[in-house]
Amino acid sequence: MTDLPHRLAQASIRTIHTLIFAVELTCIGWLIVTGVTGRRDRTVGLAAGLVAAESVVWIANDRVCPLTSLTERLGAERGSVSDIFLPEAVARTLPIWSSALLAAAAALHVRSVWRSAPGA
Repeated sequence: MTDLPHRLAQASIRTIHTLIFAVELTCIGWLIVTGVTGRRDRTVGLAAGLVAAESVVWIANDRVCPLTSLTERLGAERGSVSDIFLPEAVARTLPIWSSALLAAAAALHVRSVWRSAPGA
């Protein structure tokens, strides 16, 4: 059993993780929308940069969220924070469907650049 300060810290980590997740999902959605519409501006670069940074951190940590070990050190029975507010099947497959969405966004942006190229 964990004490109150550890439970509060775990709740804080889950809240922070939820906020990060929401930002990342919003960025992926924005990359899809801007890929479809052909929009290319700073917001696209910012979204791509945030998603890339998150991806690098996740891959560098052996494809485990760094918040997992932190929550376990604070006494959580299960350190995974992917269960934020998502059904188990969705949380478990996050890397699969988010990667697919990123690939689709990249393809849409490549298509947009291709179509706007001189002589296209």
